[in-house]
Amino acid sequence: MKRNENYPKYVQAMRQMDAGKLPCVVARELHMGLDTIKRVRKLYLKGGELALLQPVYSPHIEANKKEEIVLSIKEKGLSLYEAAAIYDYPACTLGRWRQAYEQHGLEGLGRKRSEHSMKKKRHITTSELDELEMLRKRNEYLEAENALLKKVKALVEEKEARLRAIGRGPSKN
Repeated sequence: MKRNENYPKYVQAMRQMDAGKLPCVVARELHMGLDTIKRVRKLYLKGGELALLQPVYSPHIEANKKEEIVLSIKEKGLSLYEAAAIYDYPACTLGRWRQAYEQHGLEGLGRKRSEHSMKKKRHITTSELDELEMLRKRNEYLEAENALLKKVKALVEEKEARLRAIGRGPSKN
């Protein structure tokens, strides 16, 4: 099993809280979310530092279970943070579930795959390849022209500096 990569940070946070620091202060100092600090604190109080070693996996939750939680939150009039403490899910997740349920009902709570992940890769046509090659050549030409202009400018400045050194001004034309 893979070890929790945030273990040192979590332990540091719990030790600071044991020393009397407030969760919001610890979250700000360690650049962690307050919800994360609270979730980690629950784990820590249940099982100590060893509980923080295990990575926290989010098992798939069926749409019916999500619906029960959303309806329960509505019936009881709980805030997302109160519900997060009761149901042991992050407040942002509960908010997403509530919004999906309000917009799409039970279907909105079902597991969806990203539309973009299933799209086929776009194939480049020969005309696009030709245009790309033309643009690359144009870019190469412009870079060479730019380099030439920089050299000419440097040569002109060098000549003017030499003329100033011997007491003559640069030519007017």
